[in-house]
Formats: sequence, structure tokens, C-alpha cells
Amino acid sequence: MRLVERACANYGEGHCLIIDRPCVYQNDTTNLRRCSYFEEAVLPGNPTLEAKYHASRGKTDNKPRCEHCGDPFERKSNRQKFCVECASEIRKQKQRKYNREYRIKRAL
Repeated sequence: MRLVERACANYGEGHCLIIDRPCVYQNDTTNLRRCSYFEEAVLPGNPTLEAKYHASRGKTDNKPRCEHCGDPFERKSNRQKFCVECASEIRKQKQRKYNREYRIKRAL
């Protein structure tokens, strides 16, 4: 509900400005009701909350999750395990480790 209050452009004074009724997320017992604007425009800004939201409603996304940070991402190949941000950081870490081992081996 805090995300709705903070980020939804259609929320004002405790009700939805489009349908002029109380927000469907105001009451926790209305778990079956949905707001398409919230699901398409507001929720994707918070991937972890989006995953929890869809899991609580029985819908799981088919997007793969990054093995490092756990966020969903679009795959560029079938072997991709990490999102773009994590992949560059992991590549740097692996290169540093290789260079360290190479220097030690060369020094002997």
C-alpha cells in the first residue's frame, strides 16, 4: 500500500482517481481484485516486490533470475546466468583472480 501511495499517479485521498472508488489495494481481503495501471506502470519499478506480488497471486514470471542479485532479466543467450550489471562485475572479479594467480605462478 505504501508503494501505491508513493508512486501511483491515480491514487489520491484514499481512493482511485480513475474509477472514483476506494483503491483495490486499500483492503487486504480484496486479494483477487487487480488494478492494471498499478501492475503495468508502478510495480515494474520494484522488481522484488513485483515478484512477491505475482507469487502471492499464483502467477509466476517466466523470466530468469540473476544468480548474483536475484533480479529478473532478459536473456541474450540460453547460457546467460547473470544480469548485465552483475555480469560485468563478476567478469572483473574473475579477471583479477586470474591475473593474481598468473603473477604468483610467474614469480616462482
